[in-house]
Amino acid sequence: MTHFLLYLLPLFWFLQSEHSLEGKWNMYRSETFENILTSKNFQLQDEESRQAIAETFSKVIDGYFYDFKKDTVIFTNYSNFEIHELKGIWWTDGDTLIIGRLDKISVQKYFISKLDEKELHLQLIVPRQTEPSKSRLMFKKE
Repeated sequence: MTHFLLYLLPLFWFLQSEHSLEGKWNMYRSETFENILTSKNFQLQDEESRQAIAETFSKVIDGYFYDFKKDTVIFTNYSNFEIHELKGIWWTDGDTLIIGRLDKISVQKYFISKLDEKELHLQLIVPRQTEPSKSRLMFKKE
């Protein structure tokens, strides 16, 4: 019986962590954006360019979210100077979140570096790279 419980505990933890992703998560911080805004190259740009980039980053942060349901997700993406709402399917593989878009054949993977009742931190996993991005995308639960 003890061996049986030892096998059930990891399964229970996995199911709990997957369900804890459910709900709406709004972006509040992007370390990538922060790195760009504090870079020497950014500081060398003219005021108009710096302002345009900062406004774009602000628009993205204010508009980005993931709304996880049982097996589907509504999320946003920034392209062509606009925030677009998309739909996909999602699942986890250990500490990796996988999102498949429904509008095209595209899968994106993220390392889940933090997940609790209030916060979700994701690190992009770029295809063909062995490590996830060092910069985190940070979300708060609505």
